[in-house]
Amino acid sequence: MKSPWILRILALAGLTICGYLGILKFTGQTTSIVGCGAGSGCRNVLGSEWSQFLGLPVSVLAGVVYLALLITTWRPSRPLYGAFAICLTGAALWFIGLLYFIIKAVCPWCLAMHTIGILTSIVLVLSLNKLPPHPRTPLRFTPLGAVAALLVLALGQLLGPKPDTHARTTEVVRDGGQGKRAEGRVVSFFKGRKHYNAVTMPHLGPSGAKHVMVKYFDYTCSSCRDMHEDLHFVTESHPDTFCIILLPVPLDRHCNPFFPADLTNHDHACELARLSLAAWRANPERWPEVHERLFSRPVLPPEVAEAAVGQIVGYDELARALEDPWINQILQTGIKDFKQMIFRSGAMPKLVVGDDEVLHGAPRSKEVLLETLERLYRLRD
Repeated sequence: MKSPWILRILALAGLTICGYLGILKFTGQTTSIVGCGAGSGCRNVLGSEWSQFLGLPVSVLAGVVYLALLITTWRPSRPLYGAFAICLTGAALWFIGLLYFIIKAVCPWCLAMHTIGILTSIVLVLSLNKLPPHPRTPLRFTPLGAVAALLVLALGQLLGPKPDTHARTTEVVRDGGQGKRAEGRVVSFFKGRKHYNAVTMPHLGPSGAKHVMVKYFDYTCSSCRDMHEDLHFVTESHPDTFCIILLPVPLDRHCNPFFPADLTNHDHACELARLSLAAWRANPERWPEVHERLFSRPVLPPEVAEAAVGQIVGYDELARALEDPWINQILQTGIKDFKQMIFRSGAMPKLVVGDDEVLHGAPRSKEVLLETLERLYRLRD
């Protein structure tokens, strides 16, 4: 019978992918996935709340199923084969549905794992007729147990506790003494060790707002775009309450030597960051429009981005601004700040709030971010 060997090969393939994704999830290295480049959905999928069940990565649960199937192929059983087919097919349909309709992002490794699950289920079903009927033992109820397990998985993810998709730490970031005596509204964080200018630096919201936050981000980072949209929700909920200073930090070793070498580079991040800062220098009033345009998906190639930005702020003005040494100064300052903050977490974006707290990565929803900020700044009635 050839089917046991086919099943063993498929189970080993599924187990390998599950192990790989599980290790990345446990170590927090969900941005370093082979084959997932800039703008891919891998980070969004593996960083989402749907990637866990009661705090355990779902890839680990799938790995247990594949391991159990691998062991069972040496003692085949009709009820167990049926149960495995139900588990793998049901889980594949559930998670593929989440990818396309809820998360709205695609991870090639996850799709590969679910494809293997469906192929394995087909082989299992075709193998059932080759197996003798199983005696009337408790094992005959395992298909019903598989259906119950799928219901528990779905209900647990829908109604159970939601995992955090961001980290919150206290930090000490120093700026080397610059910016303290600059003109404009200078605000300090990290117990007075770091200063930002709410007037001369790119920002959204009134520079004189009661509360100031600082967001370090990358235009090629999907989580940064998620928080970009979430912050719109926050400012709409509390108009004129926040000034958000926005500092691009490219996740690309071409201009950011502190970005880990083992992670996937974000193509064109350096060029987009420079274009954003140049647009601010050229025309601060039109900069919010530029900021929105540079967050387009798919990521804009540099020549397309430059043409789009030039159309907004003026081509001649943009060309002159790109020669301004201020751009590299701000860019390098942000990169040095990034170096100081990645010790605790490599996740992006990084939102500096309060005095010395940093939110690393995008929260799982805009409502979670709003609730966090309302509690921190005591905005609730």
